[in-house]
Amino acid sequence: MMTRVPAFLAFLLIGSAHSQVIDPQKMDLASFGSEYLPIIRDYAGSVDLSNNIVRRIESPHSTMEIIVQEESDLTKTSYDNSFAKAIVQLSGAPLLTIEIYRYKSYDLAWLNEDLIQITNWPGRCVELHTIYSVLGGREIYQEGFNHCGV
Repeated sequence: MMTRVPAFLAFLLIGSAHSQVIDPQKMDLASFGSEYLPIIRDYAGSVDLSNNIVRRIESPHSTMEIIVQEESDLTKTSYDNSFAKAIVQLSGAPLLTIEIYRYKSYDLAWLNEDLIQITNWPGRCVELHTIYSVLGGREIYQEGFNHCGV
């Protein structure tokens, strides 16, 4: 059985929800702060070696793998002190280290056999995207978006 809702109440509810949707605004990453962007560097042997494997992410054709070795327990660590480290392996040999600092949440994903997308949310309103070419050894895209307006 459907309940009838007065028209003014329905308009108020729908209008309130609709007015809160804000299109993401591109950010100037140079002025935002590089401490939130991922650090991608060559694998450093014993400095990066860890047995604390959190999860593994295989590339689509299983020629490469991202091994997440550390990530902060956000129930015990504040966002400003959070840290995640992952190792990229090519045919089982460590190649790169990815470090993400000061995150509320993050995600690592393969786009294809070469490209990794790193998404970092340092707070409720900010979303940062980096696309890195493993075989090319360089960032090919980096952009930030603000979801809460100016």
